[in-house]
Amino acid sequence: MSNLSENRINLVLTPADVATIKQNIDAIVALMPENTTLTDTQRASYMAINVNNKVYAENVLTEARSTGAGILAPYVNLDFLENDLTVFKQLDEIESKVNNLLQRVKDAKRIAGHEAYGMANKAYKNYQDASDAGVANAKSSYDKLKVRFDSNGNSGRIPAADLQ
Repeated sequence: MSNLSENRINLVLTPADVATIKQNIDAIVALMPENTTLTDTQRASYMAINVNNKVYAENVLTEARSTGAGILAPYVNLDFLENDLTVFKQLDEIESKVNNLLQRVKDAKRIAGHEAYGMANKAYKNYQDASDAGVANAKSSYDKLKVRFDSNGNSGRIPAADLQ
């Protein structure tokens, strides 16, 4: 953190806002189709659909709707194919929006963490300097806090990379 006066996120979400966000996420989860959770084995074995496979499935549906009578076996259910393609497109759009939201959450979390860690290091450096200068009460606080850096073999010193 090169500029201590820069604090991009200087707020705390209210408990009401956190509750609302969680409720809205729960509401979205409740709207998702049932029976859509996979095991790791299923995730590995289910075929993914890419742009080319989606276009192919759409072409098959179009062709089958226009010329499939007498060609397709009775167990080929075109309504199922159409529903699957429709929900795939809907979920693809939702996934894009959720990914954008998730990236914003991750970015905000990274900014807040960066600022908190940077400010904590600046404060710690003050305790370190005050302890070195013999300021009363500074050594006991410094000794408590330096454990974080002692475990990394830094003798209580903040690594240079963490001072930025």
